[in-house]
Parts: sequence; structure tokens; C-alpha cells
Amino acid sequence: MARRLQWTLPSREELLKWTVETLRRLGVKPRDRLGQHFLVDPRGVALFLEALAKWESSDMMEVGPGLGVLTVLASHIASRIVAVEIDPLLASHIASLASDNVVVVRGDGLDHVTSTSISVVYSNTPYNISSQLIARIARNNRITYSLLGVQLELAKRMTAKPGEEDYGRLTLLANRYFNVKLLGVIPWSSFYPEPEVSGAVVEMWRKRSWVEGDESFELLTRCLFSNRNKKAVKIASKCLGVELGKLSWLGERRVRELGLEDVERLMDIAR
Repeated sequence: MARRLQWTLPSREELLKWTVETLRRLGVKPRDRLGQHFLVDPRGVALFLEALAKWESSDMMEVGPGLGVLTVLASHIASRIVAVEIDPLLASHIASLASDNVVVVRGDGLDHVTSTSISVVYSNTPYNISSQLIARIARNNRITYSLLGVQLELAKRMTAKPGEEDYGRLTLLANRYFNVKLLGVIPWSSFYPEPEVSGAVVEMWRKRSWVEGDESFELLTRCLFSNRNKKAVKIASKCLGVELGKLSWLGERRVRELGLEDVERLMDIAR
């Protein structure tokens, strides 16, 4: 069971009012280009905090803290938070709010995730960088646990099963390196301004390290799933440059029906 929070969260009305007034005071107009949709629903905030409570007194990195609602509340849980914000006005704002255990860094969160030694990363992720963020996290073996707010469609892709409509390259990438769990859905109405789609919170526990040469896994899945509805044996033969007879074990299945173990076996053949 999720740990119960030890403090009272503000109401939706309070969060919305504070968000609108703060944006107005800062002169910040939310930009779609940066994926700036601010969480104003305490139920969504609680999804993050209850999951992060498992890592009490740990160092954490937050990517894209926005106005700092999660930053301030998570600072009661973490030993230290490194909050990486690309917008200079928001970075200055968060620094003015934050307690002594929060370090605000102005920069691109994708770059910092690539190089960080902090093992816990969380983000109410700007939707435009969600897939890139997952790929960067996968490549940094020092990141043990990630908690991400992503678009619901992406969360479904991360947790899909072979043969399902949402199953694809991202499913394989996420599940090759992580145990992925959907913690809850955050309706589109929980954000200001409202995005066109709902969101979800997913957690990823690392189960496998990225090793040199794993780029070939991404290349193979990109090649395979560019023809997701065709027979796997024919597409795999073209992608790998091997004879059909070596792939007879794929049978009549379509690419979309291949499991992670099947792709791993194809990787072995490619070597």
C-alpha cells in the first residue's frame, strides 16, 4: 500500500488560483512548445508524492518542475532535490520558493538525465519530451527508479501486451530495461491550461543495465515496427539480412505479436 502523506494538500481551487496568479505575476504565458501544462489537482499531486515516499531521505532529480508545486512538497520527503528547469523565469521563481535542500539548475532536463548520478528521477513530464526522456533514462544505469507523468496514450504504449493496438517500439524499450507499472490516470481537466489529452503516472524500476552495443536493439525494433502488421519472418529477414529458414520459429506471427523474448532472440541471430 502507498504510504499516507503526513500533511494536508491544498484543494483544487487553491492550487488553480495560486497557479493562475503566479503565472500572471511572473508574466509567463504557458507555451505548448515547452509542454507547459501545470498540475492543479491534489489527487494527481498525491500520486507522485505517495510513490516518492518509498524513497524518503534519498537524493532526487526533478525534470521540468514548472512552478514548483511538486518540488516544494517533495522536499519534505527527499534528502536533496536537484530541480532542472529550462525556463529562466520559472527557474528563478522556484529558487525563491525552495527550501535549503533544493538545488535549482537552469538547463535542459534531457541533458542532465543523461549524466546524473542521482538514482531517483521524477517528472511531471512535458509531453513533448516524454519518449526522449524514457530513452535517456534507459541509457543511464545509475538511475534506479523513475516516476513519470506522461500522456495517457504513452502510458498505454509502455504497458501494452504483444498484439495489442498500443504495443510497439516504446513498449519493448521500456520493458527491456524496467519493470513498468501504471499508478493512476490524471484527467486532462486536472491541468492548467488544459491539454487535449489526459495524463497518467507510471513508475519504472530498473531490471537491466544498458550495455555497449544496445543501440542495435533500437535500430532493430525501429526496422521491425515500421512494418508492424506484416509477417514477422519476412520483415525480420530483411532487417537482419538473414535467410528465411533461420527464422522459421517465428511462424505466421505478425511483427506486432512478437514479445520481448522474440526480439532478444533476433538480437542473438544478428550477432
